[in-house]
Amino acid sequence: MSAGMPEIDEKTLLRRRWSDEGPYAVYFYTPWCGTCKIGERMLDVVLAMEPGRKIYKANVNFMPTIVPEWKIESVPALVFVAEKRVVEKLYTMRSVEHVLKRIRERLD
Repeated sequence: MSAGMPEIDEKTLLRRRWSDEGPYAVYFYTPWCGTCKIGERMLDVVLAMEPGRKIYKANVNFMPTIVPEWKIESVPALVFVAEKRVVEKLYTMRSVEHVLKRIRERLD
């Protein structure tokens, strides 16, 4: 389990999705996905370097409304939300440096 990324349930995400909350990201995963575990470890490193960033994690198996609405095509997926809309979906976690750069650009 990741200490840095709180799990968000669909009810909370549905309430929050188009709120005036500043930019945030949601990391979509499934528990049995090996690539998802690698991506989560990368995000743990990023959050250790950038504490306080609003990044939540969500199990797609419990997101029957959000997944089609946000058009999540595969996991892992890091989805950036700003100004009440999805602004980017990152499906490839190439490296910690790449993920860190995207987070800094989208969550500042």
